[in-house]
Amino acid sequence: MNLDDAIAQGNVLQVESIIKQKLDKTPCDVELWIKLCLTELQFPLEDYVSALKCIAKIYAIACDNIDALILETAIKWHNTGYIDIELFDRLCNAGCKDNQKTAIIYYLQSLYHRSKNDTEHEKAALEKSINLCGDFVYPYIALSHILLAESSVQKGSELIATATRNVQKVFQAGEELDFTDIDFYISEFITGTTLSQSNFEHILHLSRN
Repeated sequence: MNLDDAIAQGNVLQVESIIKQKLDKTPCDVELWIKLCLTELQFPLEDYVSALKCIAKIYAIACDNIDALILETAIKWHNTGYIDIELFDRLCNAGCKDNQKTAIIYYLQSLYHRSKNDTEHEKAALEKSINLCGDFVYPYIALSHILLAESSVQKGSELIATATRNVQKVFQAGEELDFTDIDFYISEFITGTTLSQSNFEHILHLSRN
C-alpha cells in the first residue's frame, strides 16, 4: 500500500508507518515531518507529545519555519489550552511576508491574550488579523464575542454574519479527507474556513440569535 492509498482509506497506523519509513531515507524532508506531525494527532494515536517532537525535528532542519510555528501553537492551544510566554514571543517575532499567514499569527497571538483575560490586547490582535485577511472565520467569531460582551450588539452580529459567509466547505462524517494536509488542518482548526457540520450549525445558531 502506498501513502496516498493509506490516507484515502483513513488508515492512520499505516500512514504513520509509511511516513516513518520514508523519513528513514530522507530525514530532512520537512513536508514529511509535517505529515507525520498531523498523523500523530489523529485517532487512534492522538499523541500530541509525539506531534510536538515532529515540530522539534522541523526546527532542527529549518529553525524559522512558519508552518511549524503555526502548528506548534495550534497543537499546544487545542491540547493544553495554554500558550506560554516563550512561544508568544516567537509569534511576535516571526518574520513573514505572506499576509494570510501573518493574519493567522495575529489570531494565534490573540489566543495568548485570551488565556490571560487581556481583552484589550486580544481585541487588537483580532483586528490586525482581520485587517490583513478578511477571509477567515474564527477571528470574526472571537471578535464578535468581545463586542457582544461590550453591548455592541449590531457590530457583533455583523461579524458573526461575515464569519458564516466565509465558511468555504462543510464536511460530513465519513467524508474522505487528507488528514496529513497542513492546509486542511489550518482551515479546520485555526481559520475555520472548513468546518464539520456540527461546528457550522453552531455558527448558524449564533447568527440567528
